[in-house]
Amino acid sequence: MRLLFLFSYIAILVLAFNQFDNYLFDLAAALRGVLIVCSFVPAFFLLWWNKKLSLSLLALSIGLVLFHFKPYSADTEANNTDIKIAQVNLQYSNPNLSQIIKTHFVEKQNDILVLFEFNDTQRHVLDTLNTQYHVFGYAEVEGAPFGIIVISKLPIVQKQIKRFDNPKLGYVKLSFLYNNVMLNSVFLHPPSPRTQSLWSQRNLVLSEVAKEIKNLKGSWLVAGDFNTVPWSQYFINNQSSCFNSAGFYTSWSLKNQISDFKVLGLPIDHCLVSEDVSLSNVDVSFVDGSDHKLLHYELTFSKH
Repeated sequence: MRLLFLFSYIAILVLAFNQFDNYLFDLAAALRGVLIVCSFVPAFFLLWWNKKLSLSLLALSIGLVLFHFKPYSADTEANNTDIKIAQVNLQYSNPNLSQIIKTHFVEKQNDILVLFEFNDTQRHVLDTLNTQYHVFGYAEVEGAPFGIIVISKLPIVQKQIKRFDNPKLGYVKLSFLYNNVMLNSVFLHPPSPRTQSLWSQRNLVLSEVAKEIKNLKGSWLVAGDFNTVPWSQYFINNQSSCFNSAGFYTSWSLKNQISDFKVLGLPIDHCLVSEDVSLSNVDVSFVDGSDHKLLHYELTFSKH
């Protein structure tokens, strides 16, 4: 029996930290936090047979919990930031679009609000905004590509929609002008990996954006609902990210009300920035009508 518990412990951690190029193994690895917590069970039951081994495994699991859930933060609160940004996956059926824009763009004085899973039937909500601000996705020729809408107080001086493989896959490139500094940005929302086909499509989008980053000039930002976690081998690795700055946060769970329990939520909404851009005040907050939290952060450009 003790061999069974020991094997179970090892198998759980292998699943948690696996990097196999496989659909089911990738989904298992996304639940790394849950699996690490589950590893306490066989480690505890080993107390009946081998106390020293059991305590060693429990200590290892505690260390892995602290490592995985990052109870620390590298984030700093900057007093003089340049650009304030909020991004949120609305869910297509969200009836609270007007209030979300008012609360998180107008009243909180964010400079850029990025909306994912925008429902085109709510285009009329953007009518007034389009005359007051710079809006991407409002024009019929743009048509909220990939469900993405961007509302900005900063001029959007360049726009590009990149599609590949099929019309529903791609990303948006926008350039914002701030005090003679160009912020080149990529916004993406790849498919949720509910099936192996969608998983492959998600990985394709992430791979193409990773290639795009290498071609971005000057200061840049990449933001979106990546539909994957930072420890996945398919994640777009970058030293400066919201996740690295804020420590472990959850931006999605089956029930948003329980996502404050870190074990029950996943960080799948992300931002990445270039080396000359500093991130600060990274935080998440609840949004009515969505199973995602809003991700907020502030950018500061290096002074040359």
